[in-house]
Amino acid sequence: MNQENTLRARDDFDDLRAERDGPTHYRNEPNRHAGLWKQIAIGIVVGYSMLGIISAVVWMLVAQVALSSLSISLP
Repeated sequence: MNQENTLRARDDFDDLRAERDGPTHYRNEPNRHAGLWKQIAIGIVVGYSMLGIISAVVWMLVAQVALSSLSISLP
């Protein structure tokens, strides 16, 4: 066998089937986006909570720096 026949034997595409031969939509296919609203809601709640915690920590640091420079003297 020469090299051309060997390559032809390896590159035989007769057994392949096109995608259009298969069904494109199944009747009993569940909704792929059924729980998406729950994930979005959890993301909003967790994100808002984390922003609140981070802002509280930043405000505490700002207040600590502002109050550390003040000196209160009683008469």
